[in-house]
Amino acid sequence: MRITFVGAVLTALMCSTLVAPGASAQRRDRDGGRDWVQLGCQQVSFRGRDHDTIRVGRREGRFRAIRLAARGNDVEMRRLSVIYANGNPDDLDVQRVVRSGSKTDPIDLKGRDRAIDRIDMTYRRRDDFGGRATVCVEGLAS
Repeated sequence: MRITFVGAVLTALMCSTLVAPGASAQRRDRDGGRDWVQLGCQQVSFRGRDHDTIRVGRREGRFRAIRLAARGNDVEMRRLSVIYANGNPDDLDVQRVVRSGSKTDPIDLKGRDRAIDRIDMTYRRRDDFGGRATVCVEGLAS
């Protein structure tokens, strides 16, 4: 009985070490020698609300630019408000359609090496469509 328990624990430890590197690999993307870190994703609805928030937090690090990615549907992004860890906002007039399966070009942030608390997104509502999309934000690590 004891040998079975020890074997189960060892198997669990081995599996967790195999899974952990894959999880961190999903969070970082090397693009042209630069590290992009996924800051968060939000499922957006095209009926009712036309804004959502992605909570980031200080622990993610400091960033000099962000970019958006869409899945499931195209999203017409109007504005982003990046709220830094010190409470100061950076209002960005985006005014672009993010095509499903694509990413935007980098959007520079004010100042250098900024810690992000949250990102408020305002997008265009589509009354003729009841679908959903997922918007993800990535940050360019400083």
